[in-house]
Amino acid sequence: MKKHIIFGGFDYAVRWEMDQDAIYRGIDYFVDNDPNLIGTTYLGKPVYGPEKLLEEDPDNIMILIGSIIYHTEIEFQLKDMGFEEGIHYQWGIGFCGDERCSRLWKHIEWNDRTQNNNLSTVEQGEYTLSRLRVVSRLIDFTKYDTIVDIGAANERIRAFLPGNIRYLPVDYIRYSEETILYDLRKNEFPRLESDSKRTCIILIATIMYAPDWKWLLRRIGENCDTFICSHHDFVRLSREYRRTQFNNNNVVFNHQIILEMQHMGFQMTQAYDFRVRDTIMKFERSCSR
Repeated sequence: MKKHIIFGGFDYAVRWEMDQDAIYRGIDYFVDNDPNLIGTTYLGKPVYGPEKLLEEDPDNIMILIGSIIYHTEIEFQLKDMGFEEGIHYQWGIGFCGDERCSRLWKHIEWNDRTQNNNLSTVEQGEYTLSRLRVVSRLIDFTKYDTIVDIGAANERIRAFLPGNIRYLPVDYIRYSEETILYDLRKNEFPRLESDSKRTCIILIATIMYAPDWKWLLRRIGENCDTFICSHHDFVRLSREYRRTQFNNNNVVFNHQIILEMQHMGFQMTQAYDFRVRDTIMKFERSCSR
């Protein structure tokens, strides 16, 4: 089995945000750039300098970047050492756990039926409805005949769609008789029998639930020429939220979404900040298939 190694994070995350039991049971050792930490131990696990990683078989390790603040510098450091993202390392806060090591960050499982911020508040509140209204303003209804709503929940955007639009709600819980059941957490994506040029896919506050967000965007890009995404960028999550309410299965920044869509031949044609919390982005394929 692969060794699991945490690189960085003693500035805050390792001690205060991570599940200490997960560290104790699943982590083999730590790596850090701080000379004052090298040679010490934490929870019985040794702390080494980065050169320790070069002694390992790269196919037999998973490096989990522990630092929130310095993750970019650590990522470049790992790249310079010959390690590849997604193969040898990933950001620890987006690690959902495996058979060897549990999820490191404390995680609140979302349950629509029992959360204090219950379904009626989250999906029918004024904030949510206003955001859906803005999303609908970005859709050119003369160009599309099909709207695919990934993470549709109770399908409240229907109120803002013309009656002649074919609406396909997708979610992992059946909210209505029309809900198409697919679970992004299991890398499930609907098979769409629609003309991609006439299809607009919307993803509203849902990308963070897919453990492999790049896979999700690739599947979206394969099935439409227009994509609208609303995302609460990771930088806007406070420490207290991460410690007490974090229920994401990944961590992704807006610029990563933009770059990934560009790699697939899309360009961002519209973008709006929504109440200094969400960014609503519209992507359109830049060339014909």
